[in-house]
Amino acid sequence: MKVKSGTSFCGFLMILLSSVLTVQGQSGRTYSINASESSIWVLVGKSGLFSAFAHEHEIGVKSFSGRIILPKSGASGASLELEIDTKSFIVLDKKVSDKDRSEIFNAMHNEVIESAKFQKITFKSTSVSDLKQTGENGYSFTLNGDLNLHGLTKRIAVPVTATLTPQRIRATGKYTLKQTDYDIKVYSAAGGSVKVKNDVVINFDIVAKGS
Repeated sequence: MKVKSGTSFCGFLMILLSSVLTVQGQSGRTYSINASESSIWVLVGKSGLFSAFAHEHEIGVKSFSGRIILPKSGASGASLELEIDTKSFIVLDKKVSDKDRSEIFNAMHNEVIESAKFQKITFKSTSVSDLKQTGENGYSFTLNGDLNLHGLTKRIAVPVTATLTPQRIRATGKYTLKQTDYDIKVYSAAGGSVKVKNDVVINFDIVAKGS
């Protein structure tokens, strides 16, 4: 394409600049997850004949990253990408001995999540549904997306409560996951008389900051 000098060239530059700004405006804003201000933890219940003598477990996640993209169209078009390092899982149980803590940790990594083989858990959202505004900056909605865990990917729907500002997003919620849906071994001991529940509850309190 030929561009004439002088006024026509200046006009061409203005059109080009306007197009770039329009594309940038349509893309919205990206928020990076701040792991130091966020928390992800898993509650594991107990079952079995002697479950009254066993402990419920709380598992923490130390290393994760991701981003939230909020388009100009608003929260209905928001998307999330999250990556979790399975080797960063730790035992948060308070009322256990050091020996029990070590045994739980080893069983979790070697027999349950198999963190040496499956080192990452990822979630990528596909859509937002049931969006409701609950305040000036508050929303509740269902975040639909694909969870890749233990080598399998399945579509899930996660209820979320969030506050959105130009500088910061905070999203909280919980999701009940069935371990056997992802070919995860439901851990048991004492010949199965003490074991954990198949359903575990994933809790999250995510803070992301605008860049």
